[in-house]
Amino acid sequence: MEVLQDTYKDTKIGKIPKDWEVKKLDEVCLIIMGQSPSSSAYNEDAIGLPLVQGNADIKCRVTTPRIFSSQITKISKEGDVIMTVRAPVGAIAKSNIECCIGRGVCAYRVKGIDNEYLYQCLVAKENSWKRLEQGSTFTAVNSKDIKHFKIPFPPLPEQQKIADILSTVDEQISTTNKIIEKSKELKKGLMQKLFSEGIGHTEFKDTKIGRIPKDWEVVKLGDIGTVIDSLHQTPKFSDVGYPMVRVGDINKSKLNLKNCLTVPIDVFKAFTKNHLPTNGDILITRVGSFGKTILVENDSPFCLGQNTAVITGLSNERYVYYMLNSYPILKQIGILTNGSTQPSLSLKEIRNIKVAVGLNTEQQKIADILSEADAKIEKEQTQKVKLETLKKGLMQQLLTGKKRVKV
Repeated sequence: MEVLQDTYKDTKIGKIPKDWEVKKLDEVCLIIMGQSPSSSAYNEDAIGLPLVQGNADIKCRVTTPRIFSSQITKISKEGDVIMTVRAPVGAIAKSNIECCIGRGVCAYRVKGIDNEYLYQCLVAKENSWKRLEQGSTFTAVNSKDIKHFKIPFPPLPEQQKIADILSTVDEQISTTNKIIEKSKELKKGLMQKLFSEGIGHTEFKDTKIGRIPKDWEVVKLGDIGTVIDSLHQTPKFSDVGYPMVRVGDINKSKLNLKNCLTVPIDVFKAFTKNHLPTNGDILITRVGSFGKTILVENDSPFCLGQNTAVITGLSNERYVYYMLNSYPILKQIGILTNGSTQPSLSLKEIRNIKVAVGLNTEQQKIADILSEADAKIEKEQTQKVKLETLKKGLMQQLLTGKKRVKV
C-alpha cells in the first residue's frame, strides 16, 4: 500500500478524493427488505429455508440461523450483505447461505460495486445509523433511509484493493478467534480432568461434588479461608480517589483497577474497615450475577463495593480460584440459589461451598498448568486487540481516501 498525493473535495459525507464519488445505497445495490413469515411456518426440521430474523441470527459477522421457515417471504442469496434494521440498527454480516429474511433485517445485493468493499464500508459506518433510528423503546430504520444512505465510491479497481487489504486483516482476526476458542475448550477439558483425576492418581472415590482422587478431601471453603463481606450501602463516588471494585468489575477475566469508579478517602476507609483486599485474595459476587470470581494479582489499594465479598487467608489461592470456576462448584452454587426470586449468595452459603483439595504441592502443579493455559489465551487475546486496532485505523484511512492504494 502506498500513500499517493491527491486533491480532495468536500461532500455531504466529508472530504473524499477528487476522483471518488458519493453514491446512495440504492444506486449500487438491490435492497431487499425482510418480511417475516407466519410463526406457524417456523420449524426445526429443515423444511423450507433457514430464517434470519435479526441480530440473534448473526454470529461473528456471519448469518447463523436458528430455525427454518416453510413459508418463504423474502430471500437473501449466498454472498449478500445483511444488515439489521431493528434494534440494534446497522449490524452487518455476510450471508453464507440462501435464506429467508424476516423484517428485522435487509439484504444488499450488489449492482456495480465490489461486494467486499460494500461490506467493509457498511461495517465502518455501523454507528452512523444511530441518528436515523426511530422510536424510543424499539428503534428501527425504514427503507427510504436505507435507500438514501450515502457511501464513498472509489473507482472499482481501488474498491477491490481496499477490500483485499481489509479482508486480509479480517482473516487474521478470524484465525486468532478460532485459536482463542480452541484454547478455551482445551482449558475447560484440562479443568475437568485435573479436578476429577488430579495428577498421577490411580485410585478414586465418589463424593457429593463428583469423583476425586482417593487421598483428596472435600472441605468447606470457610475451613481453608476467611470470607469477609463488604458494606451494604450505596457509596459516594468522586472524580479522584481510590478505586472501588463492584459486581460488574468482577465479571471479567482480570481485575483492571483503571476502569473502576473512584471514591474519596472517607468512603475508602469505611469500606476497608473490615478488610483491605490485597494480592492473593479472591473476590466473589453475591447478588445478581452471583458466584463470579476474580483473583487479585496486584498490591494497589482498592475497596469492594456492595453485593461483593472477599475470600482471604488461602494457602493456595490460585488453585482455589480455578476450582471455584470448575463445573462441579458452579453447579453447587447454582443449587444454593435455585428458586430465589432475587438470586444471591449469603456469607454462610459461600463459607459452605465444598471444594476438593489434595497436597499443597499437587495443588500448585494444577494451578501452574491452568495458569499456563490462561497465559496462552491472554497472548492470543492481546494479538486480537492489536489486529482490531490495526483494522480500525486502516478503515479510517482507506475508506475516506486519506491513504490511497496503488492499483
